[in-house]
Amino acid sequence: MTMMMTTKHRPYTMTSINQSRQTRMRPQDPEEVANMDEYQFADEKHSTKRSKSIFCWGFSSTGALGRQSHLGRYEKATGQIEIPKRTVIRSPQRLRFVNPRCHVYDVAAGSGFTVIAATYDGSTHVLFGCGLNTDSQIGFQSNQSNEPLICVAEPVPIDLPLNNSNKKNMEKVVKVACGRAHTVCLTNHNNVFTLGNNSFGQCGRPIVEDEKYFASKRVHQIDYDQNDPIVDICCGLDHTLALTRSGIVYSFGWGDDGQLGHGVCRSSWKLSKVIGDIQGEKIIKISSAGDCVLAINEKGQMFGWGNNEYGQLAMANNVNQTQIHTSRHLKVDNNSIGKISDVAAAGSMCALINDSGSIFVWGYGILGLGPNIREKLWPTELHANLFGRNVLNMDTKITKIIAGLHHFGAINNRGELFMWGKNNRANLGIGTKHDMMFPFRISIPTHVIKLSLGIDHSIAVGYRLI
Repeated sequence: MTMMMTTKHRPYTMTSINQSRQTRMRPQDPEEVANMDEYQFADEKHSTKRSKSIFCWGFSSTGALGRQSHLGRYEKATGQIEIPKRTVIRSPQRLRFVNPRCHVYDVAAGSGFTVIAATYDGSTHVLFGCGLNTDSQIGFQSNQSNEPLICVAEPVPIDLPLNNSNKKNMEKVVKVACGRAHTVCLTNHNNVFTLGNNSFGQCGRPIVEDEKYFASKRVHQIDYDQNDPIVDICCGLDHTLALTRSGIVYSFGWGDDGQLGHGVCRSSWKLSKVIGDIQGEKIIKISSAGDCVLAINEKGQMFGWGNNEYGQLAMANNVNQTQIHTSRHLKVDNNSIGKISDVAAAGSMCALINDSGSIFVWGYGILGLGPNIREKLWPTELHANLFGRNVLNMDTKITKIIAGLHHFGAINNRGELFMWGKNNRANLGIGTKHDMMFPFRISIPTHVIKLSLGIDHSIAVGYRLI
């Protein structure tokens, strides 16, 4: 069976939110949030022995949640082919793949697949994946008869061309990012590897017309100047961003909305610098879940480029175009917002955190401001009480903000996770499939340190006591 992404038409188009299908749910009461159980690990420094755990939730029939049992029962379809019923996991479930012998470095959720950067005691493998593999985004996988698999229900090793001749300095994957159907990973030896769909050059290699990605064994290594090593990677839907130690941003892949920042609205497979206002700046963070990109520099200033159809980049001076192909300084009111410490760019909406740990949102969608406010052109603050701050916990603040295509996740300094936005496949982990109009604390038994949001599933990494 072969499922191929076409190179003739872009497989994704943004759709407006259907308001008639939204469920108006009450926000959590701040006192209710404060009184929720304090799970296992409240302060990292209080633990003498820690191991990481991974939790997954959302749409399970792709195998992206990493457990065979989550695929659900099977039924006969037309032609008597057994297919799994569409099922969802509505609350976070621990991934059994991770145990004390497993050392997790990073995770990433793609569109129906999951990739885990980890090492296992006694094993030489450093990267694992599960879920959809229509484009070999989790490498070549086969059954016992060596027939290629289109879907993998539990994590399996992904082969990479690593040079591990020096056993004292073994190469391992430390960062991973996933797009719609491609995977990018960064090793501790400063090497960047890509695999999966390259229809728009998102794997950083020349586009081959009518290339067959299913059952491909190809893994590409990005060629770049390692005198300024890449330290972070990020994937939008069909484009890739790379951040170097000196703060330079490179990009490649789909570019018709200007998300490459090359000065033209055109795709490119070549690793090229983003131009415009970020030139000469030391960028420390990049974010993109769709076709819009946000970045911040070491001074806490924000920059953006790409899709602007919903006012995501309205703060750029004298910019009215719907696609912005050059990075622009997004000027905000420093008196009300202050220094910016983190940013998150979803499909049609954006968010930032200031150095006080407050969240501001803008754009179009479920912003977290309630069912009646779906559009803001300028950053608007979400009340701190929604994230656990009250008279008893005045030191609580948000430290990380993460964007999916239509939803957000936020982590505070106590390791608590909050989510809001579209939830049609239970990807928010709130126990239902209703959309959440306000930030909602997720019941998850771990001190969350990392969150990755796919199209319809989510993955969280946290510390637990052992």
